[in-house]
Amino acid sequence: MLSFYKMKRTLFLLIFSFFFSFNVFGQDIPVAPYLPAQSGADSSSTPITVQYPHEKMTVSRGAKKIFLFGKLNLKDPVLDINGEKIPIHKNGAFIAFLPVENGDFEFLLTAQSEGQTYQAKRTVVVPGMPIKKLFEKAEFDPEEVYPQTPVELVPGDLIELSVRGTPRTEVSYTLSGLKGAKNIIMKEDSSVPGVYRAKYLIAQDQKPKTVKVTYRMQHAPGNTKAKITAPGRIKILDSKNPFTTAEITLPGIKLRKIPVKKENLYPFYRAYGRVQLNGLSNGLYRIALNENESAWLEADRLKIRSFGGYEENYINEMSSAVTDAKTRLSFQGLREVPIQVQEFNDRFELTFYYTRGFGENYSLDTTSPVVDSVEWVYPAKDTVKFIIHFKKDVSLWGHGYDFENGTLLLDLMHKPLLSPQKNQPLKGARILIDAGHSPKRTVPYDGAVGPTGFLEYEANLALAQDVEKLLKEAGADVIMTRRGNNHISLQGRYNKAIKENAHIFVSIHYNALPETLNPLSRPRGYSVYYNYPHSLPLAKAVYEAFNRYVPLPDNGLIANDILFIPRIPQFPSILVENAYIILPEQEEMAQDPAGRAKFAKAIYQGILDFYYPKPAVVQKKNTKKRSGRRRSKPRF
Repeated sequence: MLSFYKMKRTLFLLIFSFFFSFNVFGQDIPVAPYLPAQSGADSSSTPITVQYPHEKMTVSRGAKKIFLFGKLNLKDPVLDINGEKIPIHKNGAFIAFLPVENGDFEFLLTAQSEGQTYQAKRTVVVPGMPIKKLFEKAEFDPEEVYPQTPVELVPGDLIELSVRGTPRTEVSYTLSGLKGAKNIIMKEDSSVPGVYRAKYLIAQDQKPKTVKVTYRMQHAPGNTKAKITAPGRIKILDSKNPFTTAEITLPGIKLRKIPVKKENLYPFYRAYGRVQLNGLSNGLYRIALNENESAWLEADRLKIRSFGGYEENYINEMSSAVTDAKTRLSFQGLREVPIQVQEFNDRFELTFYYTRGFGENYSLDTTSPVVDSVEWVYPAKDTVKFIIHFKKDVSLWGHGYDFENGTLLLDLMHKPLLSPQKNQPLKGARILIDAGHSPKRTVPYDGAVGPTGFLEYEANLALAQDVEKLLKEAGADVIMTRRGNNHISLQGRYNKAIKENAHIFVSIHYNALPETLNPLSRPRGYSVYYNYPHSLPLAKAVYEAFNRYVPLPDNGLIANDILFIPRIPQFPSILVENAYIILPEQEEMAQDPAGRAKFAKAIYQGILDFYYPKPAVVQKKNTKKRSGRRRSKPRF
C-alpha cells in the first residue's frame, strides 16, 4: 500500500513539473536561429540568436569547454546560459566560454527583458563516450583506442599506445608476439583523466610480424573489468628491406613532421617523383629521405608502385641565366626527386635527396645582381646540398622553383623598380589585395562569423575596397582577387598573382579561434603573418603601422609556415588579421566605416613604409659632463 502512495506522489510531481514548465514557457524551447535564418527582413525581431556553434555541430574530440556567441534583440536584456550570467555588449552581442560534456550537449539560453522571459537552445555533439558513463563501471571508449587504422613500423621505432576509459583504474596493454609486451601497466594522463598512455620500443632484431594490441582494465567501480582489442594492427617491417616505392601524385607538396592530417608541416621539404616508404600511421606514409631524415604524407597523395625499386638521381650540370626580373639557376638531373628549399638573408640552400652526386660542371652569369657564388656539400649518403651565396647588401625579392624534364629550375627574383611621380609615390607598383574567403551563407561558412551574423568574407571585402582606394590614389596598380560575390580558391588567388605579375601580395582577414580555446583568456587584437625572410620587411612595416593607428591589443608579428598565402615564395606575401570578428566590440569596429578606416590606414601606410623605409634613428651618446653629485635614486 505504501509503495502505491509513493507511485501516486511521484506521478503527481511529474505531471505538476510538466504543467509548470508549459505554463512558464508556453511552448517547447526553440532552437536559436542563425544564418541563413537571419537573412530575412524580420531577423531583428528574433529575441535570441546564436551564430556559433551551429546546431548539431560536432566539436573537437576531448573538448571540455567551448565558446558560444550570438545576439539578443531585446531592450536592456540580462542573459543566462546554463546557469551562468553572461556579459552583453551595448549592441546586444555576447560571447561566452562554457563547459560541455561528451555526447549530445545542450546550451539553454535564458534572457530577461522588460519583465518577459525568452529562451532558446543550441545543441552540439561532443565526440566520445559521456564521461558520466565511464564512471559507472569498467569500460573503454571504442573510438579512442590506438590504433584505429593499420600501422607499419620498422625495428627501432617507438610505439606510442593510448586508450580512453574509466578514470582511476588499472589499465594494461599486450602486444601479441613481442618480447616484454604482455600485461604492461599504463600510466593515466594527469591532464586528461581517463586517458592511459605507454611507449614500447621495437627491438632492433625484431623479425617481421603483424601485432594485435589488447587493453585490459581492472579495479574499476563495482570491481568490474573490461577488455578491448584495437581495430588496427601493427605491421613490423623487415629491417633488411623495409621499403615500398610510391609516386607523388601532387608534385611539390609539403610534408608533415608527424603522422597527423592537419598542420605540423615541415617548412622546407617539397616532394616530387618517386619516393621510398618505410612506415604507415593514421593514414599517412613515412617517406625515408636519407639515413637521417624522414617525413610524412597522406596516403591519398601517393600511388604505390607494385614494381620497380630505388632509382637514384645525379646532377650532371648547373648553369645560370639573367634577365631584368630574375636570375635563373638550372640543375640538370636524371629525374624529379624530393628537395629541401631554405632561404636566408645572405644565401639560399637547395638540397636534393636520392641524389648520389654532382658532376661539378657549372657556369655562372656574373651579371646577376643577386648571386655571388655557389658551393656544394654532401651532408648524407645520396644527398647533395647547394649553397647559393648572395652579393653583399642585396636582398632577395622572392624565389620560385619547379622541375622540367628532370631539371630543377630555381628562380631568384630581382627587386622591381618604381616610377614615382608627384603625389603618386607608388606609381609602378603592382600590389595584389586579397579579400580573404568567398561568399557562403550556409554552415559551415567559408571563414569566420561574428556575434551579429557579420560574415568574414563580407568584412574582408569591405576593408579590401577601402585599401584599394588609398593605394590607387597613391598611383599603384591594384590587383583585386575578389569583387562582389565571385568565388576564388587559394590556388586561384596564387595563379592570379603570378599571371598578373604582382609585386607584393597582401591578404586581408579577420581572426577567430578553434572552439576549444578561450577567447576571453587574454587580450586579442591584430597580428601580421609572414613566412620567408624576403617577406619580413613588408610584414614588419604593416605591423608597425598597426601599432600606430589601430587601438587594439598587439598580438604580434608572426613567422608562420602553415597558412597558404604567406608561403607564396615569388614575392613578399603577408596575411593580416585585423581584429577578432568573434569578439562583439571588434566585430562592431569592422562593421563601422570609421572603425574600418583605421585598419585601412594601417595597411596602406605599412605598404608605403615598405617601399620607402625610414632611416633608423641613431641616438648619439650624451658626452656632456654634468655637475653635482650623482643621485642614488630618481627624483619624481
